[in-house]
Parts: sequence; structure tokens; C-alpha cells
Amino acid sequence: MPQKQPRSSTINSGIAIVIVLVLLLAVVLARPLLVTSGASVGKPEHNSHPAGNTRVVEGIDVSHDQGEVNWSQVVGSGIQFVYHKATDGITWRDPMFDKNLQSLSALKVDIGAYHFFEAEDDPQKQAQNFLNTIKGKPLTLAPMVDVETTKNQTSGQIKQRLKTWLEVVQKATGCTPIIYSYKDFWQDNIDPQFNYYPFWLADYSATMDAPEGVENLIIWQYSETGQVPGIRGNVDRDRLLSGESGMTALRCTHEGQKDD
Repeated sequence: MPQKQPRSSTINSGIAIVIVLVLLLAVVLARPLLVTSGASVGKPEHNSHPAGNTRVVEGIDVSHDQGEVNWSQVVGSGIQFVYHKATDGITWRDPMFDKNLQSLSALKVDIGAYHFFEAEDDPQKQAQNFLNTIKGKPLTLAPMVDVETTKNQTSGQIKQRLKTWLEVVQKATGCTPIIYSYKDFWQDNIDPQFNYYPFWLADYSATMDAPEGVENLIIWQYSETGQVPGIRGNVDRDRLLSGESGMTALRCTHEGQKDD
């Protein structure tokens, strides 16, 4: 039969347990709160979903790669904005741009155009290619530039050429262009000096992870394998982070160029 412990030993054991529990509670309370938006501590927080009282605004970005599209089905599925590739580099134009814009203009949907930026090409000639292509088109959203390849150019060269493209397009259209890229490219080749321009992040994680230092993040491209009625195969899916208020801020009717 086990011997009964002395009362003093039992009291001492109880005190020790209480002390341990108090220390554990102090450690837990001292830990920093976790950031659940996908941005780590010290970075700006960006909600991957609009507030509960804000309606989610979904969009897609497309090019000739999507082939023939039934735009009535696309818009009927709830897509509220479409960005279409217009140009690439100095001379290339998307062969489906004119046809698709004509179809989209008859539907209740906001339309934007984007340019794929070639880091080694003359930025003024790239801007002119884009402006010539979108001139007179029924666009309702600010222009966007897709910057994601270095083509063996230095970070300094990319920044200078991108700055030129943005300035030329903004002066011609009267709209502030949007920069599209992914986290590592933004941090290595764009950085906070471009925070004046709205940023469109490509990030296919379950929770959005914003670049360090970004301040003007407005759109999250959360999938490159999305499925939308009216489109065969995959399509990029995008979400406005501020809901309908962001849609209002994104609108800029310019038809390619301001009147002289």
C-alpha cells in the first residue's frame, strides 16, 4: 500500500503547479497577434476578401489564348470587369482585341486594356504601340502594364523604362496606369518608389501574400486556372480588394487618348 504524503509536501506541489501555470499564461499573452491577411508582421495588411458589408467584385484578364469566347455567358456568370491584352512590346497586337472589345461593349461590364512590357524594348515605342491600339476603343477602366520578365536587364534599367512607359500613357490618356506583377519581381525590380501607381498582384496562394513595402494594392489575381462559363479552358481570375468602391476608383473613360 502506498504511503500517504505529508500535508506540507502536498501544499508545496500545489504551489509549484500554480507558478508553472502563471508562467505559461504570461508567455502566451506576450506573444504578438498573428496577421491573418497573408501579410506578415511589419508589412501593410491587405484583406484577401472585402469586408462583410461589401459585395465581392470578380473579374478576369484575357488574351487571344482564350480563343473564341461567349461573352454573354461570361458576364451572365457574375464577372463584372474584363481586362484584355492589347499589345506586347513595340509592334505586336493581340489579334482578338478588336473583336472581343466590340462584343464586350454591348454588355453591362467594365472593360480595360493591358500591355505586356518587354524590359529590353524602347519604352516610348512600347507606349505608342499600346496607345495606337486602344485609341477610340470603348474602354472604361484605367490602363494596365504587365511587368514580369527581366530579359537580362538590370533593375535600374527596368525601373527607368517602366517609369517612362507609365508617364507617356498617363499623359496621353489622363488615367493613372496600373502595374501588374508578382511579389518577388515587385521587390527586386519595381519597389516602393512606384507606390504612386495602383498595384495588381499575381499570387496563387490560398492566402494573399503582399510584397514588402507595397501601399497601393487594389487587385488580387488569385488563380491562373479559373473556370468561367463561356470560356473553354483556364482563365485568370481577379478580385477587387475594396469591392464596389474600388470599382469606382478604377474607372477611367479615355478611349485611348485625350482630345488635343
